[in-house]
Amino acid sequence: MSDATSTKLSQRQAEELVRSVPAWHHRFEIAPGVVTPGSYDPNFLLEKLALPDDLSGQRILDIGPSDGFFSLHFRRRGAEVVAVDYRPKDMHGFGVMERISGLDFDYRQANVYDINERSFGTFSIVLFFGVLYHLPDMLKALWIVRSVCRGQMFLETHSANDLGSDQPVARYYRENTLNNDVSNFWSPNTRCVRDMLHDSAFDVERDEAFGDRYFAACRSNESHDRASKLRLAYSVISAVS
Repeated sequence: MSDATSTKLSQRQAEELVRSVPAWHHRFEIAPGVVTPGSYDPNFLLEKLALPDDLSGQRILDIGPSDGFFSLHFRRRGAEVVAVDYRPKDMHGFGVMERISGLDFDYRQANVYDINERSFGTFSIVLFFGVLYHLPDMLKALWIVRSVCRGQMFLETHSANDLGSDQPVARYYRENTLNNDVSNFWSPNTRCVRDMLHDSAFDVERDEAFGDRYFAACRSNESHDRASKLRLAYSVISAVS
């Protein structure tokens, strides 16, 4: 797939568009010579994915894409990208990224709990970065992610690595006590995340804890038994006459 970045916009026009966004989260080169003023450089996570340069034919779900760093990278590699965020794309940098890149994205404003196979289809790759600890029901979210994943799932989350890994535990944050952010709910330790992934029918192929974060590269497990616990928790059993 050809890279259409900045074919219709000058560098000055791209810079003006970047300045029109009140706050950027991702810091990245959005066009040649144009870098967004974000506070977070996600390039290290891109390297951890170790995905091929050619993703033609792959359908990718980017949950919580923020300013679209990963969506842009994988669209450039030929993948079909569906990005899901609870905010409209013009409330953060995604809309500007889309305009500057000249590429097309299937952006859907929705809550993670609204994702389902009927409306969204299935995906060979799911990116689930920086979202899990913002959700009151972590297991339900992982179950939903598994329901649309037919291949690889990459997870990154805040993690209570200071709690050790012998027992699966999670720390709950009342109101805005984590980073002064009222949207934060949980900080699970690595063992807790691994166990939740297991019961959500994901196999962890490689993982890493660093600082107060955790990264896992997973693959969907197709065993019917592996999903039985969460299927019982989140399904409805109909009476048979």
